[in-house]
Amino acid sequence: MPPEFFVYDSHDQSEFSNKSSYSASYTNDANINEEKNSIPVVFVEGFLGPGKPFYWGTLQSLLSSSCENQHYHQKICKQNNNANEDKNEWKSCHKVRRCIFVSPGCGSSVHDRAVEIFYQIKGGRVDYGEEHARQYGHSRYGREYPGLYPEWSVSKPLHFLGHSLGGITIWKLQQLLASDIFPSYYEPHPDMVRSLTAVSAPFKGSQGVYILGSCTENVGSVRPFSFGAWLSRLVHIYEYLDIKWLKNSTYDFNCDHWNLSLTKNLKSLWNEYFRGKDDSYDLDCQKLEGEKEKTYGLLQCLMKSPWMYCKDNAPYDMTIHAMNDLNKNSRTFTNTFYRTYATSIVSSFKFSSKTTEFPIDPELELPNWYENDGVCPKISQMHPGGFECNDGMCKHHKGFPNHITDIRDPEVDNDIIEDNLKYEPGIWDVWEINGISHFGLIPVWYGTKEQDLFFRGYKEYLDRLDKLKVDKKLVNDSSNYQIK
Repeated sequence: MPPEFFVYDSHDQSEFSNKSSYSASYTNDANINEEKNSIPVVFVEGFLGPGKPFYWGTLQSLLSSSCENQHYHQKICKQNNNANEDKNEWKSCHKVRRCIFVSPGCGSSVHDRAVEIFYQIKGGRVDYGEEHARQYGHSRYGREYPGLYPEWSVSKPLHFLGHSLGGITIWKLQQLLASDIFPSYYEPHPDMVRSLTAVSAPFKGSQGVYILGSCTENVGSVRPFSFGAWLSRLVHIYEYLDIKWLKNSTYDFNCDHWNLSLTKNLKSLWNEYFRGKDDSYDLDCQKLEGEKEKTYGLLQCLMKSPWMYCKDNAPYDMTIHAMNDLNKNSRTFTNTFYRTYATSIVSSFKFSSKTTEFPIDPELELPNWYENDGVCPKISQMHPGGFECNDGMCKHHKGFPNHITDIRDPEVDNDIIEDNLKYEPGIWDVWEINGISHFGLIPVWYGTKEQDLFFRGYKEYLDRLDKLKVDKKLVNDSSNYQIK
């Protein structure tokens, strides 16, 4: 991503305080003219994503809503009997869509990630919830953010695009918007999510986390000498050292609420011995009144991590057990458009012989889990819920969507596919794509034809959703969504 499209919020990152904290991420320059109907899009990375815009490629230019060839635009106008107005309309059809990049904890649970995204967008001090924090043993409050898009509301919704874990994070975020976890003065509502698009997201879980070390027989545990266990030890050492310049330039796991750093441990010891004598010795700037922080030493974490050996982390949330529990209490909403891209690079093959502990029927459903994209089963990427599909729940398609901007040769006489003009909210629009790996479309930018096709199609999809309007009096009737 060209750096001139973005400005970085340079709050002081050398110290934690109630008034200054880490900025959420990069965003495009606010001075760029934002058209009335151009709804911003939020990008959410997956597991271990670094949270940097360049990771996604040249999205700003690809998502700019311009007519890609005048010949094709003239053809549309002619079909609509507007041939005399096509020239002026073509000149005015360019607009820039704002791109917002959030950076939730790349190893945190979907709950913690979803809460962090909310406050990064709206602004304010992250509140993970008193009950949630007490249950898992971390601090209730996290970093404070200035807000990437404070006006986010039902009247000013956002599009969301997530890759892998990012997809289910958005799914969790919308469920939380329908709950009472966020303060009422923020006016949270599920309709704040205009569209949810997920690429290679394990909505039903993935067997890949069991290879990393997650246990099937003891849910929430990690095999002590597995790859995942050693990886978590490296993360703990990294967080314990807490080197700010290294975090700013490379990885920031955004797990301050677990109090793993040497600085946090020293502050805790200092407060324990001196706070009772003089309140001025309280050096813990992040702790709010009434909150009792619990710290974890490095040796304790290396032996048995309180973060990784529980059910409040990303690897656990990608297990079949965790996603099954999440989907039991989740639902779609009638004013949100849902789309998924299910990728696959292999045909049916038995992934693992040890499957008896998985919460699935081995006789009826197990073969569906064999085909995958190298990381996630294809069946898991389609949508949450069971394997039975109907028109009221989902619609399935093969290949990439055939949008206007997919047309490369202006001389070719291509007809508009009318079915592409019909989008139904509250229903999963599933696109099954073969020959694409888990990282084939996003987030790493390779400049391939498939990536170009995907993002141009996604841009056209967003442009058309922006032109839809809904009769608020009849929100449950999908027929009220019509292109202007």
